[in-house]
Amino acid sequence: MTEAELEIMETLWEKGEPVFLGELLDDFNARTQKDWKKQTMNTFLSRLTNKGLISAELKRGGRVYSPTVTRTEFATGRAKQFLEKFYDGSIEKFLT
Repeated sequence: MTEAELEIMETLWEKGEPVFLGELLDDFNARTQKDWKKQTMNTFLSRLTNKGLISAELKRGGRVYSPTVTRTEFATGRAKQFLEKFYDGSIEKFLT
């Protein structure tokens, strides 16, 4: 996951509820002090959807986005990937 994708995920986790693109973009830009446009955000949202990390649902008023994994589930997955990649999945090898 790229740093930008992680920042989007953090914004979605903070919201704690499904969010429309405009609201997500406003919150993201305020949180990160960036000035992204809708097209840029849409590109990253498509990538996150393709990776299965967020869902997009069509509602009255547009598409709403929500994470499909919690922050804890994501962090656990990253830790397991790290252990697999560098320590053959062994916590004992990591600790030594």
